[in-house]
Amino acid sequence: MKQALITGAADGIGRALARRLAQAGYAITGLDVDAERAGQTQAELTQAGATASFMIIDLADEAEIEQALQRLAAGPPFDLVIHNAGISAVGRFAGSDLARQWLVTQINLVAPLRLTAGLLRRQKVRAGGSLVFISSLSYFAGYPGAAVYAASKDGLAAYARSLSVSLAPQQIQVLTVFPGPTRTAHARRYSPDNRREDGRMPPEAVAEAIFRAEQAGKSRLIPGGQNKLMGLAGHLFPGLLELGMKKMILEKLEKQP
Repeated sequence: MKQALITGAADGIGRALARRLAQAGYAITGLDVDAERAGQTQAELTQAGATASFMIIDLADEAEIEQALQRLAAGPPFDLVIHNAGISAVGRFAGSDLARQWLVTQINLVAPLRLTAGLLRRQKVRAGGSLVFISSLSYFAGYPGAAVYAASKDGLAAYARSLSVSLAPQQIQVLTVFPGPTRTAHARRYSPDNRREDGRMPPEAVAEAIFRAEQAGKSRLIPGGQNKLMGLAGHLFPGLLELGMKKMILEKLEKQP
């Protein structure tokens, strides 16, 4: 049975990925901080006949990551590792909670680096396996109102691109994913306007696109046609797109009570 490790697997895109990979015959190991949601997801997967287990972990805590790595070292190597967990903090940076901003970098960027290093040192990523890093469409479009989130996701993409070169001799594939607005609790929590939530991409569609891209051996993916167009616009007309993002996000955030 193939083995998959997913961070942030209790909800949103991570949960959709766990379901999709379980359908494909993977045994799922999930890492998440939300014990209640993790229990619900594990129960759902096992009731459907999948092999699934969860570790409750705070990815901002270096000691907890090390403990998780020690437990993972006792099991089989992984065919697929997906760094999906992420948080955000919104508003103008100058007036923001810097402790919260630091937490964003710890979970979105530092934790994937620590986990990846620990797994590779322990030879827990199988030759011919894959590492998947969930970045953000903000890599192309910017994210005024969530500058540190954008920085962390951009850093993750740069790390993944460089790592792919060094891991090629080990036949370990690296896929970087740049999702746009997705219909998740995460998006609702940080968006200044949820009135058009139905227009966001369902997490199941994102998970399916990621699964197909990984199976095809791709190195990067922007899920969804509309998101691909936005990525292209960010490349061709960066100033215009940044102005639009400012109006859609930052200015609406500033109007909130």
